[in-house]
Amino acid sequence: MGRVKASKLTGKFYLRKDRKPDANGKLPIYLEYVMGTKHARTETGVWIEEAYWDEANKAVSRKHPQSARLNNQLEQKRRSIDEQIYEFTQKNSRLTIDNLRAIVQGRPNGKSAKTDFVNYAIETIEQEYKLGKVGVSVRDNAYCSLHKFRQFLMDYQKEDSIYVSEVTVDLIKEYIFWRQRQGNINATINKTITPIIKAARRAVLDKLLDASVAGAIAQLYLPTKKELGDEEDEEVHYLTEGQMAAFVSLYNNVKYPRTKDYMDMFLFSFNACGLRISDIITLEWRNIDFEKRELKKILYKGDVPHTIFLNDNAIKILERWKGKSVSDRFVFGLLPDDFDLRDKEERKRQRLNKNRAILTSLKTLGDKIGLPFNLTMHVARHTFAVWALNRGVDVHKISRLMGHSSVMVTEKVYAKFMPKTLEQEVQDKLNFNVL
Repeated sequence: MGRVKASKLTGKFYLRKDRKPDANGKLPIYLEYVMGTKHARTETGVWIEEAYWDEANKAVSRKHPQSARLNNQLEQKRRSIDEQIYEFTQKNSRLTIDNLRAIVQGRPNGKSAKTDFVNYAIETIEQEYKLGKVGVSVRDNAYCSLHKFRQFLMDYQKEDSIYVSEVTVDLIKEYIFWRQRQGNINATINKTITPIIKAARRAVLDKLLDASVAGAIAQLYLPTKKELGDEEDEEVHYLTEGQMAAFVSLYNNVKYPRTKDYMDMFLFSFNACGLRISDIITLEWRNIDFEKRELKKILYKGDVPHTIFLNDNAIKILERWKGKSVSDRFVFGLLPDDFDLRDKEERKRQRLNKNRAILTSLKTLGDKIGLPFNLTMHVARHTFAVWALNRGVDVHKISRLMGHSSVMVTEKVYAKFMPKTLEQEVQDKLNFNVL
């Protein structure tokens, strides 16, 4: 009694209608496994409105705009747990309800040294996210890094999976070499191995990996430019006045109307104190006060309030888009009018998708005017800062207009452009007539 032979157990999804909806009116989807009269349940991390739940098929309804992605996410979680249950039964022959609950809920005693390491690492970062130790962007970046690690495994060993017990220091070194061959800088590589290091440390606690291996892997962080004494963390690309004139000259000659739209967004960013692409995408008409020539919004980065005053060119672009009537809500019509800006995960996905299309068009335009670097929306931001510095605008004012968290950020990024301004300040304001 109490020990039941497993026979290809698989879970079923259900919507927790007994729970109180969150602030967005969404309910959580749970995954449940049944053994006799007992149950093992776990959260899936997917929340939806009740209207989007397909009770008959126990899945997200096709009416949901993200149904394919969400159902795929659910199925991957179920498949991962199903595989862990199968692996456990292969090694232990039988499992109890306690074993099952441990596996389903991701507790250590349900783990096997033959657990897939990438899935294990994903679970590790997901646990940190649920505990509030990391944010959405860190979690999503970790997922992307682990996807790259699977690609490396396929290249290195012709198989995209590896057991926790098979992870070695040499393997992670080979992964670092692989990333270096792809042109990744040390700071980027450090970010990609962080979820691997965290998973290795957790595996020690779960008694799945030797502590000496995890410790040696944690020592593989590479020195960054700052640690090597290189003060320039980022190369600043900006347009000279001649390059800007060449860019503007293309405006009435581009083939596609959408390309002209992207040029407007670039020029608006430049004229609106280097407004970031994330804030261009989420800019609403209610953020604009034409009478006061003022833009007020909550910045995408940092969720902090920001106010700037708009110059003539920025107002001209806004009036042109007002006449287009492409959206009743969003200035540049890059998001649907009913988009929920509180949904940070979807907001990030939209930003990445929209930015990809904009990048493609801007790169083509940059090639046409012979730029020695790729033209991006961030170039508009850098151009504003460099031009403002060279026109003698105080760095503290520039920092505030750009929405930097501190003037030190502005000084660090644009340090090499300040001497020219300082020289002019000396000539114009510090040339004392005492001799």
